[in-house]
Amino acid sequence: MGETAVTDVSGIRTVFMGSPDFAVPFLSALVDRGFDLRGVVTQPDRPRGRGQALTPVPVRAWALEKGIPTVAPTSLRIPEGRQFLRDWCPDLIVVVAYGKILPEEVLAAPRWGCVNVHASLLPALRGASPIVWAIRNRLTVSGLSLMLLDRGMDTGPVLDRLEIPLAPDETSVSLSERMIEKGPEFLILGLERYLAGLLRPIPQPAEGSLAPILRKEDGRLPLESSALEVDAHVRAMNPWPGAIVGSSLGRLRIGSGRVLREAGRESVAGQVLSQAPEGIDVACGNGVYRIHSLQREGGRMLPVSEFLSGRRFAPGEILDFVPREPSES
Repeated sequence: MGETAVTDVSGIRTVFMGSPDFAVPFLSALVDRGFDLRGVVTQPDRPRGRGQALTPVPVRAWALEKGIPTVAPTSLRIPEGRQFLRDWCPDLIVVVAYGKILPEEVLAAPRWGCVNVHASLLPALRGASPIVWAIRNRLTVSGLSLMLLDRGMDTGPVLDRLEIPLAPDETSVSLSERMIEKGPEFLILGLERYLAGLLRPIPQPAEGSLAPILRKEDGRLPLESSALEVDAHVRAMNPWPGAIVGSSLGRLRIGSGRVLREAGRESVAGQVLSQAPEGIDVACGNGVYRIHSLQREGGRMLPVSEFLSGRRFAPGEILDFVPREPSES
């Protein structure tokens, strides 16, 4: 890693590694600041749409539009996948939501290391889905960490952190948007201070919490838990995998709602207590949750007032996670 302080970033040969929409503003900020961006590494093109045509991931699409060289290796663990290191000779690799752990050959290549923006306050929420799990775990503060990658899963030393308080009604979408708003400036200022020798890597403690990759089954709505937990789950799991529950109307995705009562057990967890245009009230393991919008499989997300104009739940129905065929009534 370089020891001589750098004040002119235009002399730093830089490679950016990232894939989703979240990473695009960070890449744009590097270009605007004048880093010597040699190229971009992304995940391979993915099938999208009804025709499943191969489509570039958002970072690759943006880079191609700007005329920036891009590569999308299927694996970084084979020499062919690391050809970009020889072609671009990076002094610095900047990583934002690339999606894979980097092998030792990539980590050791740039003299200033591989600097990563992680969407949590490390060592909390190491892993692939820190934004979702910050909401799901009902944290009151999360944020961004600027760190040097090592061979572990987000275990490298931290250069800087930015705290972001979470609102009581925070969602994964709103938190992601706020991180996108604040993150690029945080990255650029952090890189400038790091290259100038003003930031020193601070090792993380071994202990830390995890934010594992989301799976479809994580969407199951935990109605047996408290209304507060149900509310956090709905705010966290949308848009994917969604807050999913089974009913006589088929598999449903709950889009939004609120805690009607925090405590108290009025009925069996999951039982529909009332259904009216202002909301569908459902008993939880503790408290009551009011659903404001929901979606049938194959349909669109509807406010409760519109949803109930078509079909209603059976009297006293108990919602669960077991997918059921819609009733004919």
